[in-house]
Amino acid sequence: MSNTSLLLVDKQVFLRGYLDGEAKRLVDGICVIGDTYETTKKLLEEKYCNKDRIIQSHLDSLENLKPVQDPSPMELNDLYIECNRRLQALNALGENTEAYGRILAPKII
Repeated sequence: MSNTSLLLVDKQVFLRGYLDGEAKRLVDGICVIGDTYETTKKLLEEKYCNKDRIIQSHLDSLENLKPVQDPSPMELNDLYIECNRRLQALNALGENTEAYGRILAPKII
C-alpha cells in the first residue's frame, strides 16, 4: 500500500482484512500496531511472493476449468468472469497472455 495518508496501523488492519487461511494464521500472533506493519508485510512477502509460483497457480486454474454443464447465460458469464480474472492477474504480473491464446481458447471453448 503506498497511500501515505494512511497510518501504519490502518495499513496493518487493511492488510489483515484481506487474509484468510494459512496466511492469516501466519500473522495471527503479531500485534496490530503501526510498528508491526512492516514486519507483517515482510513475513508475508518472504512466504508468498514467488512470482513464478503465482503465475503457475493462475495457469493451473485456467487449465483445470470445469466444463460448463448447463450452458445458461449465468454459468457462461461465471466462466467468462473467472477466465478474465485469471488473465488480468497474469497481465498484472507482466505475462503476455496473448501468447496463451492458442492453448487457452480450445480449453475454454
